[in-house]
Amino acid sequence: MGPTVLVSPSPRRRAAARLTALALTALVLGACSGAGVDDGDTGRAGAAAPASSPATSPASTPPSSAPSASPSASRSGASSPSHPAGIPAPDGPSAVPSAPPSPRTPTHWAGSKQFVLLENVWGKDGRTYLSARSARKEPLTGPYEGWDIIPGKGPYTTVRLAPDCRILLSVPLGDDSIPHTYSQSQFISRWWAQSASVRTWVGFDLSFDADGEVVRIQSLYRS
Repeated sequence: MGPTVLVSPSPRRRAAARLTALALTALVLGACSGAGVDDGDTGRAGAAAPASSPATSPASTPPSSAPSASPSASRSGASSPSHPAGIPAPDGPSAVPSAPPSPRTPTHWAGSKQFVLLENVWGKDGRTYLSARSARKEPLTGPYEGWDIIPGKGPYTTVRLAPDCRILLSVPLGDDSIPHTYSQSQFISRWWAQSASVRTWVGFDLSFDADGEVVRIQSLYRS
């Protein structure tokens, strides 16, 4: 076996080897620096996320304003300045008379003629009402002519005058012993102008139509 001969590389090869080593070193350093930059950016992004979270957290959201009471609720709970609570308004039930009861003319009165005594006479909403109760009249015999009035025992009933009701009044409600025609308003005023003792014993003949409304009134003459 012959002796080993060592051949040293040429200067050109040694220079190429150094350049290759330098290139590899640069690539390694670049890769390391790139990874560091990425990690740094990721760290900064992660650190910035908590800073923005308070803006969307429930604690940072301004509390919603309480709903205001509805106008109807506030009106119902508060008393009117002009009508304090506990005091009825002027047009309340305690301030004005109640409306007249609905006419309840007895069935047998419709289309008939009745002799009655009156307890009350009044007007309401352009109509005239009577509170009437059946009675009887009997002629007096003797030195004086007249009528004996016998009041009935039933309840008073509210009846209504027809708009064109004819009203005939004689003394003491009228001006003469002979009955004359008067308006419904005159009838009301003349009836109330008498004392209670006179009003109580003035009898009337009432004529009713088929609907139970009074179409004719004639007062009984009393001297």
